[in-house]
Amino acid sequence: MNYLLAMLCGILLLLMGCANDTVQDNQVLRFGCFLNSPEHQQELEQLLKEFSQREGISVELIGLNWSDGKTKLISAFNSGTEPDVIELGSDWVAQFSGADVLSQLSLQEIQSERFPAVSLGPTIWNNAYYAVPWVLSTRIMFVNEDLRKKAGLSSTPYPTTMDELRKQSASIQNIAKEGVYGIGIISQDLHQVYKRVLPIMWSNGGDIINKHGKPTLNDSCNIEALNAYASLVPHGIIESAKQLDKMFIQGKLGFWISGPWLLEKIPKEKSTLKFGLALVPGMKQGSGLSFTGGDYLAISKKSSKREKALKLIQFLTSAKQTMRLCRLSITAGIPADLEGQIDPFFKTIPGFAAFIDQLAKSRLSAVHPKWLDIEYAFELAVSQSVYGVKTPSEALQEAQQTVQALLAH
Repeated sequence: MNYLLAMLCGILLLLMGCANDTVQDNQVLRFGCFLNSPEHQQELEQLLKEFSQREGISVELIGLNWSDGKTKLISAFNSGTEPDVIELGSDWVAQFSGADVLSQLSLQEIQSERFPAVSLGPTIWNNAYYAVPWVLSTRIMFVNEDLRKKAGLSSTPYPTTMDELRKQSASIQNIAKEGVYGIGIISQDLHQVYKRVLPIMWSNGGDIINKHGKPTLNDSCNIEALNAYASLVPHGIIESAKQLDKMFIQGKLGFWISGPWLLEKIPKEKSTLKFGLALVPGMKQGSGLSFTGGDYLAISKKSSKREKALKLIQFLTSAKQTMRLCRLSITAGIPADLEGQIDPFFKTIPGFAAFIDQLAKSRLSAVHPKWLDIEYAFELAVSQSVYGVKTPSEALQEAQQTVQALLAH
């Protein structure tokens, strides 16, 4: 009898322990987020603490880094240990939503009226929404005023077309001493090439994937645009994006298309460079577009805490909270929330208004679960064209065939 009673008590205690674990688990929301700096992490942890106090649920921050964070997320989904809320790059959302691992969201849940229409593109897959825009970033043209003056271009307006860019780059190259170039050209940096070349195609009415998800790399508009990009080669230097950033700071480039990180680096390097900022040129007058990328927040389809997860996303993506992260560094990006884009803080940063203006004239890459494979084929075609291995027409035709075969499986 005593033995039976002891056994029943043991079972009861075990069940209570399991119940406790379940309750404890239900009180913790897991957030997988990419951490950019110790300051960023500290401010984010403070935001999560405030959210926890308001909503009565703890938030566990799972730090990720851009070098292997995506691989870790895929492994977590495969093993069933994925976070409730996940930060994703704009060109990853389609891959994860296409894999049916994200929770669908309504426009009301996204609060779509808070965001520019262009930012909602990556959130859509098969006519459903799966993520909420958080921060956006774009690229503009940096202009070396000293080199333009030496080339006799001081009174000439900044180039707004690819033809004008080629001519002004040539003028600078003609007077440049050794180690100085008219323009920086990128051709082999993975995930970087398309962000500078694809916008030229967009400005010419082209694209590499149409609205039906079919490849259009060999479209005549794209061939013309890639020809224009390749025509810059005699007047510049081909290098990695990181090296070209460095060369611009050193005053060795006339023109270079880069992001807000360069605007932050120039004064930090104590450079005496006199430079200007301009919108990215297009194929025709006034047609210039730039690439916009961003970070998005999504909910795991298997999350048992969807309601709280959605509240966390709405909290973090609000202009007020996002600005707390953006104020730490201009490299943190621009709030996707329209209210944040007009925050007075950005007016205190010399030149940053150009990024806000460019954001209104920018696009995101195509939404496709195989985008990274498509991107690789496209960037290979650009590299072949820039180095003269193939003509733009030949390179894009080969890329078209590669992507067609890829999408057939």
